[in-house]
Amino acid sequence: MSRVIVDEDFEEWETYASTNRYGLPEPARIVFRCRTNPRRRPRVVEVEGDRTYAEKLVNNGSGGDLVALLRDAGEVE
Repeated sequence: MSRVIVDEDFEEWETYASTNRYGLPEPARIVFRCRTNPRRRPRVVEVEGDRTYAEKLVNNGSGGDLVALLRDAGEVE
């Protein structure tokens, strides 16, 4: 399940939980894809815990918490 957040520049980002780059359950990742500017590269941040924990962060976390994670996220390689 995904969720849309708005950053401080008023850009919309779709966020969703994912496994790590090797498909292992830990550490999980949260992926951010910019909806208002599709040319921007997706961003990703690792979180401690498995994908279930990351999904809870996406679904139940505050918008401010997710924007803070977005600030820490790096571009997808």
